[in-house]
Amino acid sequence: MIHIAIVEDEEKYRKQLREYIEQYCEKSGKQIQTSFFQDGEDIIENYTADFDLIFMDIQMRFMDGMTAAREIRKLDKKVILMFIISIATYAIEGYEVDALDYILKPLSYNMFEQKLNRALLRVDGQEEHYFLIQTSEETLRIKVTEIHYIESHSHIMAYHLPDRILESRGRLDDLEEQLSPYGFYRSNRGYLINLHYVTGVSDGCCIIDGNMLPVSRRKKAEFMEKLSQIL
Repeated sequence: MIHIAIVEDEEKYRKQLREYIEQYCEKSGKQIQTSFFQDGEDIIENYTADFDLIFMDIQMRFMDGMTAAREIRKLDKKVILMFIISIATYAIEGYEVDALDYILKPLSYNMFEQKLNRALLRVDGQEEHYFLIQTSEETLRIKVTEIHYIESHSHIMAYHLPDRILESRGRLDDLEEQLSPYGFYRSNRGYLINLHYVTGVSDGCCIIDGNMLPVSRRKKAEFMEKLSQIL
């Protein structure tokens, strides 16, 4: 059985989410146990790390969602976090606590179903995808989620991973086509970035692992739209 926590201080949204989950269970046949909390303080008190997914309102009266999420991450690295927000600009804050996604108020069932489906794929371990990188010495099978960004120099592709950089010959155009379904975006001629790892935007660049990666001026608006959608 899937265990979901709803952390929401507004009664109308708690009621709406309860109805949406009941509707989802009836439609999908899945069994979901739901626990409700009215504030961030309520969920972190005696937290037991037995939730698969937490829907967290980012704005609450006593302890806001980001503060609660930081505390939860100290205790639970695996639980899936999804923020409930009223303003899209809050979305980028979720990267700090590795949030999977967000739901924008006012809530609609179709959007809720889409987001919940994505989260449950992660719960079931079905969302992982792999990518083959042919270096000069070997062929490696790498998780797509391990690629933070790809840098192109004269047909040499440098794959930036958490612990190393792999180089392989190729074309960034081809990689863009293959990886765009997994949250990658061509920020300019020389970079293909994984939007999940963007931690900030400054001076015409996005920030990944402390590195300033250029975003072309003509793509800035589309980049910001894609970034808000990916969280």
